[in-house]
Amino acid sequence: MELKVIDSEKFECCQCGSCCANIRGIMPKESSNFLEQMAFGKLPIVQLVPVNKMTFTLWDWEARRFREWEKERGIDARIKPFRSILDLDSNRAIVVSYFMDSTACPFLEDKKCKIYDKKRAYICRLFPFQRSPFLHTGQELQKNNIFGKCDSLGDIAKNIPDNKNEMISYLSKTFPDGSFENAVQFDHISEFVNKKIIELIKEKKLRPAINYPYDMFLKRFENSEKIDFTDFLLEKEIIKDKEELIKQFDNNEDAKEKIKN
Repeated sequence: MELKVIDSEKFECCQCGSCCANIRGIMPKESSNFLEQMAFGKLPIVQLVPVNKMTFTLWDWEARRFREWEKERGIDARIKPFRSILDLDSNRAIVVSYFMDSTACPFLEDKKCKIYDKKRAYICRLFPFQRSPFLHTGQELQKNNIFGKCDSLGDIAKNIPDNKNEMISYLSKTFPDGSFENAVQFDHISEFVNKKIIELIKEKKLRPAINYPYDMFLKRFENSEKIDFTDFLLEKEIIKDKEELIKQFDNNEDAKEKIKN
């Protein structure tokens, strides 16, 4: 089938720093509503901070990178646990993701990123996307929820086709910077995490606290031994090579395959 693609200017980040100047409240309303209803004790993964304090998600392996960068730059990036699972069998808190507890990105100075010379942070390569068309939310895809606020978008958002296949083709061509690939990969990682949690539970390698009183959960979290999610997967032999998995994520290999197909 030949896809109809609307001609459009190619997206190019102008490095204005606007997206980094306010990193709180950067998610679609549908996601925010879901989190408020379900993320504070009704699911295996429990959110540790209120929705209004949330910033962007750092997977555990990326949080380690940011810790290295903050030492290099002499910055306190205020990296804290974001979402966690409490394993009742081992009494350990499995930290799935982290966040920066700051209104503006701590690496932003004079509207410029202090670590732009590095391989750009995974989460930063997502912008201006908030999600991809591949994310399964149980609701009809809303085009106006794909992007965050970005002055460089111009008429790109208005020109997105309604047909999903045409939409994917359009976004692939319009974002040669790789941000679309990153958005697809980020959503893939979210689904990967959820599938691995289900696998752990089925194989009785994890007994998560669910429907636990939230205040009690937070106290137990503080007093528990902590382990990152990818380290837990490696320990339980759910994955064989953590560094290879991170490389696969980092290179957007799953996203490239999805988009190609």
